[in-house]
Amino acid sequence: MSFMEPAAPRAIQVGATLTDGGGAYHSRGREIMARLGKLTAREVDVLVLLVAGKGSKTIACDLGISFKTVECHRARVMEKLGCAGLFELGRAWEAAVLSNRRKTATR
Repeated sequence: MSFMEPAAPRAIQVGATLTDGGGAYHSRGREIMARLGKLTAREVDVLVLLVAGKGSKTIACDLGISFKTVECHRARVMEKLGCAGLFELGRAWEAAVLSNRRKTATR
């Protein structure tokens, strides 16, 4: 993704990923899904790359923004999703995906 491209298409891709995709994570997943809606498009961009395992410097390069800006977005994502660390962020993301898969499968 170039720094000239808008962040919104990435947010749409995240939504599509979540709707494409059950159990123990169901209630936590619904809670996280609600919190994901509070993220800005750029925060979603950073979240997607964090969950993919990229570091802040790599994310900064990929998005064409400064390392400090990535760290700021990362902190806001963690705060908005109620996660204390990257491991917890990954588990929250997994819960949201599994919860949404279950919801989609039961329709």
